[in-house]
Amino acid sequence: MAECKPMISIITVVLNRYHDIRFTLESVVNQTYQNFEFIVIDGASTDGTLSIIDDYKEHIQVLISENDNGIYHAMNKGLEKASGE
Repeated sequence: MAECKPMISIITVVLNRYHDIRFTLESVVNQTYQNFEFIVIDGASTDGTLSIIDDYKEHIQVLISENDNGIYHAMNKGLEKASGE
């Protein structure tokens, strides 16, 4: 009988991290565990972060880019969209 691996949600929150976000996205994309959904919550970045995220859009199931009220508000947005265990 095949092992059933739980589906997990990976939530990344970001705001204006153009020089760092690619490292995070590559880390998620290159995971060996494959049963996950990838959620990215961007706080309406203005520094080009979204152009980097766009390069990975085929790996992202949920992308929200809008103003928020800080990191915890962004995390809660991600949790609302998450369906993993």
